[in-house]
Amino acid sequence: MSMLNYSFKAKNTEGTLVAGAMQADRREHVITALKNKGYYLLSVEPESKLVGVLRRGSGLGSRVTVRDKAVFVHQLATLLNAGIRLSGALKTLSKQTRNKYLASVVSQLQADIEQSSSLSQAMARHPNIFGNVLRAVVEASEESGSLGETLFVLSKQLKARASLNARMRAALTYPIFLLVVSAIVVVILTSFVIPKFVELFINVNQVLPWPTRILIALSHGTRDYWWVWLAGLLLAGCTFLMALRDKRIRLLVDGWLLKAPVIGALNTKLQVARFARTLGSLLNGGVRIVAAVQTTRGATANRAFAAEIAAVEEAIVKGATLTNAIGSQKHFTEVSANLIAVGENSGMLPEMLLELAEMYDLECESAITSVTNMLGPVMIVLLGLIVGFVVLAVLLPIFETSTMVG
Repeated sequence: MSMLNYSFKAKNTEGTLVAGAMQADRREHVITALKNKGYYLLSVEPESKLVGVLRRGSGLGSRVTVRDKAVFVHQLATLLNAGIRLSGALKTLSKQTRNKYLASVVSQLQADIEQSSSLSQAMARHPNIFGNVLRAVVEASEESGSLGETLFVLSKQLKARASLNARMRAALTYPIFLLVVSAIVVVILTSFVIPKFVELFINVNQVLPWPTRILIALSHGTRDYWWVWLAGLLLAGCTFLMALRDKRIRLLVDGWLLKAPVIGALNTKLQVARFARTLGSLLNGGVRIVAAVQTTRGATANRAFAAEIAAVEEAIVKGATLTNAIGSQKHFTEVSANLIAVGENSGMLPEMLLELAEMYDLECESAITSVTNMLGPVMIVLLGLIVGFVVLAVLLPIFETSTMVG
């Protein structure tokens, strides 16, 4: 059943007016979810398509980060392990969750649970928040009766992923800042500073040096034809994004990203780490190996690497071990194959996969930090060369004029 967006207005327990949007398959689910939070309903209406598109496009009120999900899963596991029933735990979390959008989704989960749905079935109504991997782990743990324990392990994996993402963003912040500053400096120089000197050079009857001529051409191109540059960039971006929709082109691009100089080895390790963490989490939750590999393939964004996982899945279906299956794939490293072999031989495959993921995460973080530490000085030198070229182009005709006068 398709999910719809509903706009609502209500008053909370303190009498404060609350307005927002909630996603549900029926209006009754929205009403039940809001009443469970103690709200006094004023109106619940289907959201218009235009409003929904604008809200989703802006990202306002509908962003749930990996850390938000990690905190939610950890708190749910803690409440369940304390002996609280699932419906009561969800009701408590719907009132305590800081992310308003996630809180509304948790309320809907509670409403679905009270109508005899399982947690995995309730989560399936919100695929934009609860992905295939998380739902598969929850479903397997529900069948084995170990939901609380499995959610606790899953929350640790989500926290590790959120922590890695945060560290990578922090490492990339400084180079991106320098790149933006460099771009702003170039735009200011070519659009406002250089044109003032151009008027002076035009009135001087002399042959201008080549650096000055290049600078004047760049200044004219930026100032008089900025819209051409902007249209060209937009057209190139749209063309690239449209080309990526073609499966063959996307496969070629993703394959190149695994082989490219510098970033190829790093991207391969990132893909292996995500494969190991996802597969380890699924196996640890009780999912069978073939279904776990299939779900892992579906959660892999890189099409070229997903194709290799599909080959691994096919080999396992035919009776091969995971070690033998990945051993014939070129992007799975020898280290990963050896660790997986140890895990299979010792009966600790899920634990060894999670250990492999953590090891490669640390290597990737270290590599990204090294690259960004190198990019900082490179960007500073590049910015210095740009400013130096501008100064040279401005001063050279002045020096030549002074020599001629002398």
